Amino acid sequence: MEYFLDTPVNIVGNNKLRSPQIEAYIKIVDYFSSNDNGEALVVLPTGTGKSGLVSIAPFGICKGRVLIVTPGLVTKQSIIKTQEVLSDNFWVNFDVIFNPSDLPSLCEYENDITEDNLYNSNIVISNIHKLTSSRKTSLTNRVPPDFFDMVIIDEAHHAPAQSWKELLAYFSKTKKLHVTGTPFRGDNQELPGELIHETPLSEVMRDRYVKWLRKETVNASQLYFTMPHAPGEKFTREQVLALKDKEWIEKSVALSKDCSIEVINHSISKLAELNEASKNIPHKILAVGCSISHAEDIKTWYEEKGLKCIIVHSNMEYQETEKAFKDIDNHLCQVVISVNMLMEGYDHRYLTILALFRPYRSINAFAQIVGRVLRAIPEEEIEAFEVDNNALIIYHQDIGLDAMWSSFQKEVDRGTQQRIKDYNFSDYEYEEKDRSLAGVFIDNSFISDQDSYLKDIDFNKLFEQKRAEIEARANQKIDKLRDNVTDGEFDEDDLALIKAQMIAKETRKVSNDDIDPNLISKRPELYRKRMRETLTKRSRDEATNILSDLKLDPKGTELTKILSRHIRTLRTDTTNDGTLVIYINAKLHSRFGPVNERDNDALTMSVNYLPSIFKELRSMLSC
Repeated sequence: MEYFLDTPVNIVGNNKLRSPQIEAYIKIVDYFSSNDNGEALVVLPTGTGKSGLVSIAPFGICKGRVLIVTPGLVTKQSIIKTQEVLSDNFWVNFDVIFNPSDLPSLCEYENDITEDNLYNSNIVISNIHKLTSSRKTSLTNRVPPDFFDMVIIDEAHHAPAQSWKELLAYFSKTKKLHVTGTPFRGDNQELPGELIHETPLSEVMRDRYVKWLRKETVNASQLYFTMPHAPGEKFTREQVLALKDKEWIEKSVALSKDCSIEVINHSISKLAELNEASKNIPHKILAVGCSISHAEDIKTWYEEKGLKCIIVHSNMEYQETEKAFKDIDNHLCQVVISVNMLMEGYDHRYLTILALFRPYRSINAFAQIVGRVLRAIPEEEIEAFEVDNNALIIYHQDIGLDAMWSSFQKEVDRGTQQRIKDYNFSDYEYEEKDRSLAGVFIDNSFISDQDSYLKDIDFNKLFEQKRAEIEARANQKIDKLRDNVTDGEFDEDDLALIKAQMIAKETRKVSNDDIDPNLISKRPELYRKRMRETLTKRSRDEATNILSDLKLDPKGTELTKILSRHIRTLRTDTTNDGTLVIYINAKLHSRFGPVNERDNDALTMSVNYLPSIFKELRSMLSC
């Protein structure tokens, strides 16, 4: 059995998965269907579901085992927690797989793992350090190069290090998938692989998959510096710049107690405001220091203000790190202080204020630490999204982080803009059904969201319904058994075991007879529906981004003057958002025909063609 090809899964039409996960999965399947030994790159913002994507990526394309490689222990444990049967299993909880007995077998690679365990696993998970070395126990010394059909590199911005290169060279004939939340590397080198999907931060902010983001800087009315060669003498910033470079000033500000206290006071003030507005959410400050000794000072200064702190740094033993994370999860602190530890893979959604006490030169490192405060708090817990899921970055103005922040500013601005409404021809009160657009004959099919689908099956509802029915039938049988047995014949532990066996048997039957056949038969239809939704969403997102970048009112009419020469019948009172949607869909119609006549391949090509249209539009509008 080719497990990942033969196991029926609910992915493309799954309402519990996030749009970026499904869109990335479709791109992965499309890419490896024609590039069996290819190397692909997917970028999903932190907090959007990278671990979930890693878990679904092999299905439908992988012919053998999968190796998942992480850069460190925290990321590895995050992946394992997602996939572990005894934890909150992703495949079951997110309705990817109905029958738990169909879950893949997985193992965590350790040097003492048995051959039997290794060879019988569908998925092997490890951090990079245990895979390539001269030791006989390293993975590359224990298995042949064709042992895996797919290698997934999580947090791919670490990938070009020598150990990663050795690993990928050894498994050169495999499918290679790199997944990252940061499209940059720390050494400013390009990420490996062909970029096949990137979800922009603005999109997931707009969809509220992650927190919104803002920043506030602490400004001193006047900064004075002391210099070793002139004890007791004060120098202004301008005087220092004549003697030292800007970087020297930034480091001095970062290590200054007075400047740090200003940032601490402001972060505490903002935390107090949050706690007053939302009394039931354990919001926390994430403070980032320059060194361990610097972190100890920051801890002292926060504690002098009455806040409890926990420090995490890269030199801590594994057990120490685990205890620190557990204490943070149990809300035994208000401030988490991090040093040289980006905490990749660590998911604590209550980190809402980021206080930076160090400069950054690497956009990758800056983006990674910002990502720690982006994970959204679930809707059912919060008072209001605008309050509880509105992350704040605080730093001193003279620490030199404005350039780093500017790389986020445009995405943040875009993310706060509401996606434009869907347009139908009725919005424009067309007098005629068919229109001629700049020599492109179109009808109303390219904007209308109507399509002829077979009767939809909501597999999430079906999973829930069938599980409830199975549970109810098992309870009835157990109640009947309990009423008819002799006292002492079965205790409650016995009955619980019998019930579990009943549920497993009934689940297997329902899966084989009902769920799995429908999942298989509906695949093309679900794919078509998802691609239609992706086409609409991508078009509307980019139209929203263009209007945000140009600072144009969506309901203004400026764009009709520019685009009317390309769409001859465009009305002068057509609003800007409608004009962009019409143009995008007219271009698609010209190339691929009416949307409800496109087959799945044509829909895929339509989605892939969108970036060319967006680039053309931006060139025409100079944005």
